[in-house]
Amino acid sequence: MDAGTMKAIVAGLLAWLGTHSNYPPADQAPAIALVPHSYIEELACGARCDVLGVYPDGNIVYVDSALKPETNICARSVILHELVHYLQDRNERFINLPPVIRWHVRELEAYAFQRQYLQENGIKA
Repeated sequence: MDAGTMKAIVAGLLAWLGTHSNYPPADQAPAIALVPHSYIEELACGARCDVLGVYPDGNIVYVDSALKPETNICARSVILHELVHYLQDRNERFINLPPVIRWHVRELEAYAFQRQYLQENGIKA
């Protein structure tokens, strides 16, 4: 997929989050790196796991290169999920919670937005 297509997908997902969340618009979008599944496993789990995307921190979201977000709404929702984490970090959301609770609450919020996005796009989630 070319960079322009990915930028358009990310811009659309951030716009969707802008209308469905209380997060202010991001002043810049993170880069999306399509990488082998094994790379994501190492970043997210340190071992084999079923993860499809990860936002470790900073300005890069890593997504499994087997996904086709340009044609698949479920793949696009994986990027949306990671963009929620990006916005959480940029806005220091849940920063005062203990780490284990913070991780859980962050995931709950990201999955809630992902589920809503899928439902609005005709996918029963």
